Formats: sequence, structure tokens, C-alpha cells
Amino acid sequence: MTDSKISFSREIAESIGLGEAIILEQINQSSLLNKTSSLDNICSNLSFINPNEIEELLTKLIKIGLIVEQKINKEIVFSLKRKEELSRSGKWLPNQEILDQINEYGIPEDFAHSQIEDFNKLSNERDSQESNWGIKFLRFVIKKWRFKEAEDNKKKKRKQIDKDWVPDLDAKEILINSGIDEEFLLKELPEFIMYWRERKEESDIWNSKFIAHIRRRWGRLSQIKEIDDLPSKMTSNWNPNEDFFDILALTDIPREFAEKIKPEFIMYWKENGQSLTSWNSKFLQHVKYNWERNNKDENKENKKQLENRIESSWKIEEKPIMKSSSPQSSEKTRENFKKLKEKYQI
Repeated sequence: MTDSKISFSREIAESIGLGEAIILEQINQSSLLNKTSSLDNICSNLSFINPNEIEELLTKLIKIGLIVEQKINKEIVFSLKRKEELSRSGKWLPNQEILDQINEYGIPEDFAHSQIEDFNKLSNERDSQESNWGIKFLRFVIKKWRFKEAEDNKKKKRKQIDKDWVPDLDAKEILINSGIDEEFLLKELPEFIMYWRERKEESDIWNSKFIAHIRRRWGRLSQIKEIDDLPSKMTSNWNPNEDFFDILALTDIPREFAEKIKPEFIMYWKENGQSLTSWNSKFLQHVKYNWERNNKDENKENKKQLENRIESSWKIEEKPIMKSSSPQSSEKTRENFKKLKEKYQI
């Protein structure tokens, strides 16, 4: 501190206030120069601060245990409080004035006590003559409390996914704009909900998780589509390719299960006579549904959603170019399809 400039600790000012930090540094500098810090001297050196305000700030500094006042030669002088309270083990402990100051910030005293051990560990290199450990502890506790409040607020927003959860419009728009079919999103949604409800995990970013899930699923599905985009009918010797089984392994469904239900899948679609561009994709949907249906006792609340998925999976899409030649032919096709569904219990 010089006649024209005043310096003080920014950390101390953030903890106890600007005026308090200036006065504290004024008293400290006077002590280093072996000068007394009476009220008159302080007011003279800090002429830009109202004397009444200086008195209030001094009273506050005494209250929080940073300075002491004493009478020397009939004059009241102020000095830094050099001694710190120690526990029996020799470790630093905050005095009651500091704890009261912490409480003024709305911080419980038991929380302050819980931070003493960590504060001592971080400050074990301190000088035994250090005079500001009370302020440092105050700032340390405030920082920890604010972090705790932020974490608590974050936890309040976290919750388990609801069985009726749906992604918001922004999440859907992001996925659709990236080239993913909206129908694919709806088919994958029940499985996404089932997975996270079984894990009982809490989160506040379910939309982000759903976006990541769909992108992974869509990428895997794209890998198993046949190179030839021309529609083809099911054949007796049809087999899924190895890419299909690689993707199936990621779903934790055994290969043996897929092989077991393959004959009925082939028979159904041979009799149906429909042409598709990707039998691997259709078979994957069929395997996933049957696996979930066989374990439906474990997932009762998702039963209705799963039934909707299989109905959509096996649905034959009517296109303008596929019109029936006559009402009787159309009726006959529907009747045959109904028999097929009853035969294979679909």
C-alpha cells in the first residue's frame, strides 16, 4: 500500500466484503510498519470512506474474529488477531465468530464442521503465523456449499423414465433431419423404455439418451440391409447373412433362438408371397418380438406396446400399384392372410 494506491486480496474481498478487505489490509500494513491503527489513523488513511462506515466495518471485523481492539496509552487501537484456535491434536479449528459468519450465508454449522478435515489437509503447508485462516476457511466452505447446492438441484431434476415417456419434438426433429424414419423411432421406443425401467436408473437427459440409442440402432440396421435394393420374395433356402448375426449378438439374443424360429418365418412369408427389399431387417424384428414375447412375464407393463410393435412389423403396406383385380380377389387375400395369422399364432 502506498500513498496513492491501495491493494488488497481479491479472495478476501469476495468472502467478507470490499470495505472489510480494505480496512483489514490497512491494519496489516500499519502493523508491518510498526505503526498503530487507531480509529483516527484509519480514517485519515481511508478518507474516501465515511468514518461512521469505518466504525461499522471495524465492529464487523472484530465480530468475525479477524481483528482485536485494545487500549494502549489511553488510545483504542486495532490489530490483527494472530492466534488461531487449535484442537488437542494441534490441528486448526475455526472459532465461533467464523462459524457465526458462515451461518449468516445460510450454511448449516454441521456442514462447516464436516469441511474442517479437508480444509486442514489442503492447508497443511500454511505458515504458523498466518493470520487469515478464518477467512480462507469461510471462503472454502462457501465454495463447497455452492457446489453441494448445484449437485442437489441437479439430483432433483433426475428421475426414472415413465412408462408413457415420449421424446420431445426437438429430439424427433434432430433424428428425422438426420435421415432416420419416424416409423423406426416409434418401433424402437417401447424397447428403449423397457430397458431403462428395468435398470431403474435416474436421469435428466432422457431425450439425449434416446437420440444416442436411435442413432446406434439405425446404424446397425443399415449395416444388415441387402446390397440389392430390388424387392424379392422369400425362398425355401433363405438364410440371414452374417451381418444379421453380428447385430443380433449386440441385443443379447442367442443365435440358437433365431435359428429355431427361422423355419416358421420362411414358411409364413413364402405362403404370403410378399416381396421385400430387406428380409434381414424383417427377420430381426421378428426375432426381437418373439424373444420379448417369450419373456413377457418379466415385462407385463410393456405387453400392449410389444403387441403393437409386432402388428406393425408384420403389416403389409398397400401401395397404389398393388391394387386387387376385383373385390372378390381382395376379399380372398384378406381371408388367406387371416388364416395364416391364426396358423402361426401371430
